[in-house]
Amino acid sequence: MSTIENEITLRTGRAVKQQREAVGFSLRMLATRSGISPSMISDIERGTKSPTVTTLVRLADALGVGAAALIDGGIGPAPRIRVLRRGEGAGGEDPARWESLGPASPGSRIGFVRYHIPPATVLGPSAAHAPGTVEHVHVAAGTIRVTVGDETAELVAGDSCSCRTDVAHGVENPDPSTEALIYLIVERT
Repeated sequence: MSTIENEITLRTGRAVKQQREAVGFSLRMLATRSGISPSMISDIERGTKSPTVTTLVRLADALGVGAAALIDGGIGPAPRIRVLRRGEGAGGEDPARWESLGPASPGSRIGFVRYHIPPATVLGPSAAHAPGTVEHVHVAAGTIRVTVGDETAELVAGDSCSCRTDVAHGVENPDPSTEALIYLIVERT
C-alpha cells in the first residue's frame, strides 16, 4: 500500500473505533448491528485491513453516522439523536407499521411503550440508562421535542428518531392545545 492508502486505512480504523466507543458498542454488538464479523471490525480498527465501500457504509449505518465521518477520521462523537423524517428511509413511507407493537418476550432487552402526552407537558428529565441503550421514538400524532444530553430535536407526526439515552433525557409536547401520541421502543444492551 502507498503512504496515502496507509494513512486513510489507519484514520478510518481510528474513526470506527472512536465512533463505536462513543455509542457504547462492543465489537460483538457492532458486528451484530452491521453484519460485519467482529474479527474484521477489529482488523479495520487496528488498521491492518482496509474496508470496502460496502463494509464502510454498513459500519457507518450501524454507528449512526455518515460514511464520510469514518473516512474523514470521525471528528467528534457520534450524535446522540438520529432523526428520520417522514418519507425518508425504511418505514418512513408507511407510518401505520409503527403502530403494530406487541409485548416483548420474557428476558428480552427490548421494551415497547406508547405514550399519550397531554398538551404543554414535559416528561423527564429521565435518568441516564446503561451505556449502549437506544430509544427509538415514532411520533404518531402531534409535535414533540426530544432532548438527550445537550442535543434537542423537534419532531412532528410521521417523524421518528433514535437516541442514545446513556445521559439524562426527556420528551416535551410544546403544543398548548393538542395531545401528542408517541411509540417508544427501548433497546437495552
